[in-house]
Amino acid sequence: MHSNLRRLLVISLCLVGALFVPQVVIAQNAFSRQNMAARADSLASAGDTARAYALLDSALHRDAKNAAGWLQFGLLNWSMAKAKRNAQYISDQRTIRLLIGADTALRLATKLAPDSARYWLALSKFNLSSGVSTLRFAATSEVGNAFDAATKAGDSLLLAVAADEVGMATWRRYEAIANRALTFDRQKIQLSNANNWQRDKARSYVESFAKKIEPPTGNTDYANAFVKFAAALAVDPTNLRFSRHLFMALGERSRWHEMRELGIQRSKRFPFDYQSWLARGLASHRLNDEQGAKIAFDSAKALMDDTDRARFTRFTRILRPRPVKNADGQIGDTVGYAKLPAPQQRGLEAMYWMMSDPLALTSENEYQLEFYARVTFADFRWTNEDFDLLGADTDRGDVHVRYGPPDVELTVAGTTSGLDGGVSLVWMYNSGLVFFFDLPPGFGTARFAFADHDNVEQVKNAVPVAWDNVPSTRLLDTIAIRVARFRSGSDSSDVVVAARIPFDSLVHGLGLTRAPIDVDIRLFDQFVRIRGIESEQTSVRPDSAIAPVMRTWTRRIGPGINVLRVEALQADSKRAARALTRLNPEVNTGFGMSDVLLGSTPTPNSASSAPKRWTDVSMQPGVGQYPTGSAIGLLWEMYDLVAKDGQNKYRLAVTIERISKGGAAGLAARLLDGLGKTLGRAQGGRDQLTISFDRTVASANTLVEFLKLDVSNSPSGAYRLRVDVTDLANQRKTSRQTSFRIQ
Repeated sequence: MHSNLRRLLVISLCLVGALFVPQVVIAQNAFSRQNMAARADSLASAGDTARAYALLDSALHRDAKNAAGWLQFGLLNWSMAKAKRNAQYISDQRTIRLLIGADTALRLATKLAPDSARYWLALSKFNLSSGVSTLRFAATSEVGNAFDAATKAGDSLLLAVAADEVGMATWRRYEAIANRALTFDRQKIQLSNANNWQRDKARSYVESFAKKIEPPTGNTDYANAFVKFAAALAVDPTNLRFSRHLFMALGERSRWHEMRELGIQRSKRFPFDYQSWLARGLASHRLNDEQGAKIAFDSAKALMDDTDRARFTRFTRILRPRPVKNADGQIGDTVGYAKLPAPQQRGLEAMYWMMSDPLALTSENEYQLEFYARVTFADFRWTNEDFDLLGADTDRGDVHVRYGPPDVELTVAGTTSGLDGGVSLVWMYNSGLVFFFDLPPGFGTARFAFADHDNVEQVKNAVPVAWDNVPSTRLLDTIAIRVARFRSGSDSSDVVVAARIPFDSLVHGLGLTRAPIDVDIRLFDQFVRIRGIESEQTSVRPDSAIAPVMRTWTRRIGPGINVLRVEALQADSKRAARALTRLNPEVNTGFGMSDVLLGSTPTPNSASSAPKRWTDVSMQPGVGQYPTGSAIGLLWEMYDLVAKDGQNKYRLAVTIERISKGGAAGLAARLLDGLGKTLGRAQGGRDQLTISFDRTVASANTLVEFLKLDVSNSPSGAYRLRVDVTDLANQRKTSRQTSFRIQ
């Protein structure tokens, strides 16, 4: 009996062993396969791709059903070929073999392990980077398989990745069908030189055969992609790729309130996530919350490392691509900028942003905030991780950063290169700028139309940047200003500033008994440091403000470039006006003359002595605008004429030229001294005359001239005035030019 029990026990144990051993073997084989793949990955990561390749190749010859090995082998082949992979044509035979090997290995991996979401994702990524449109379209179904596999497996993090990839596959389809335009007779965009339409007629050309479908197409794909992005981020809120895609979708449809709220939530939860601060800045700026935008962008820049910050603020994004002859000699192109030392580059940037600030009375620079908003939107909208492209560095990103969002965006079937399956993307601006992009099928990345490259470069050189979409630009009025400089020393000048401030337009229609207006004058030196500031607040009755109001200031400026800003702001209506002028450096020693100050009829302060400086003459400075029939006062100084026998002898020639020519009336003018005596005799024609006369006075380092110009018999319009001074002792000449208007 005992022997029978012993025999039965042995048989039972053998049966259990027979059942258990295969499971152990399977588990051991699976572990061995995973371990081999991990070893190969470790070798490849260390740079020893040859050993990793040999290890995988040998292992797969022994075990052709090793799914992990095929995956690793496919990824290794892809990595080795990626640098030479070309979307158009590949001539290197080794690269072709590697790509074939990668394709075969990745497909075998999914066949052997069809329930692995990770394997499907790898295959879809590989096909998405292909130059063949059919393979890129196949990637869409493969990410669908990955999503299904992850759902079945219940792996939440892998499911989030798959959901995001499905969202991006849907988004690429959305790109091609969004904003579609119907075309007559299936016409395509034609950009060859043989076409008979001119570039300045580009918008008319497009609108002649294409009409945008309203409401815009692509809504279903947009909604589906948005749901997937939101689902992915809900599972893994730490993933910056997922959050960027959600910001991308929100920005695409101008859902700024939602973007700002999401940015606020994420920046509170993840304080070091500068991407969320950028989203807050973009959304706040688009919602006209400039203070919030400034705080958000400053916070984002503070969190960036030096490389990211330099890229985000890169000034060359709004410079001309090539050098051009600038009338003022400023550095305005990337080539000239690159040659400057770093301190000068920073100084040039600071000067540009100060000069371009719409209103210094506000604490924010709306144009600089717009620049940051454009870069942020471009990075959200067109960054493509699969092609290592950052959005602001793409062709669409470049145009967006320079000119802002297009006023009209539409897509037309067929690319300009004739490639079937793709679309032509057209951006049109109300300013007249039009850009054409080719959107190849399945890529989701647009490039400038090949035949339009020269035109794009010409546009960027002619108009490197525009801020037309900034609301403050449309609300900003102009202050008429006139500046005249007089020497005050070898390295300084006194500046007389006259400004005509449009109080009437700033308070027009306001339902207030009295409206406060802030008036501000600021002077900046060549290092963008404030060298003088004066502010006042004036209370104005809107019902009695019927004309602009004159203001005058006198300021002393130092050597080098100086910038002067005069501004006015009515805070309740947010109406503002400004004047901005740059004063280039001048030689303040030796023979020369001051600017010509225009104003009311000048009179000397003392009847007993001749004026020694311009300050010894009373005159109300003006901005060069005179009603018909009024006289024009002229005041200037001359310096370091040569003395002979204790006297200075010089010749003055005052030339008046009518700029707005035509009409029945001709030009007539008289020049009178301080006693009302007519000087010289007018010589010239219908639209230009010159009055010339000689002077002999007691010698002095500085000589003062103050005259009255009578143009009461001249027609209204714009005039140019030039004063020429000739030192008769040595025949040296100097001159100044200004302008005025009779209205």
